[in-house]
Amino acid sequence: MMAGHATDRSASDTQGKILDAAEYLFVEQGYAGTSLRAIAARAGVNLAATNYHFGSKKGLFASVCHRCVQPINKERLFLLRQLTESERPLTIRSVLESFFSPLVKAVYKSHQVPALIGRIYAEPESLTKPILEQEFGEIAARYQLAIAAVFPDVPAEELSWRFHFMVGSMLHLLQFNAPLGTESSRSTFISGIDRMIDYAEAGLAQSNERQPHD
Repeated sequence: MMAGHATDRSASDTQGKILDAAEYLFVEQGYAGTSLRAIAARAGVNLAATNYHFGSKKGLFASVCHRCVQPINKERLFLLRQLTESERPLTIRSVLESFFSPLVKAVYKSHQVPALIGRIYAEPESLTKPILEQEFGEIAARYQLAIAAVFPDVPAEELSWRFHFMVGSMLHLLQFNAPLGTESSRSTFISGIDRMIDYAEAGLAQSNERQPHD
């Protein structure tokens, strides 16, 4: 029994080393510029170990992404559920804070988080689309339902576009933590998130009256 626990712990340690090495290299060099051999060398394991634990480079990339975003999304769903089950009226501000605050917490824990999430969206769609659907599909659906509950008179398609633009702005902030000409730092990123909530709140709450296009 003890030997079994030791084996499990050893396998977990090996996986952790591989994931740490892969995360660093994927962020720094991109998916195409990173080889399994380079990951194995940085992790201090043999090449066979990476294939054994993750199957392929694509599988390893998906595992790196999951390790990063799963805790963020888990907390998002927990906070959103608290809001929707509360007797207090749902507000767009509270919905947005539940969406962004887990991201801020993750950034405080690791400076790699913004770069890695930015990398996920920067890679070719053929690689990332299945990952995005797996990791963010439920999140997007749940939050759009919550936003629709706040703005029941806005058509679902319009709210979907507004949410899409909000996420795009968030990704830009993840890749560029401060405006041009301003030094980037963790504090500027946190300040940017506060402004992002104000920006998203105004955009999501705008009038549904649209001017016709020529």
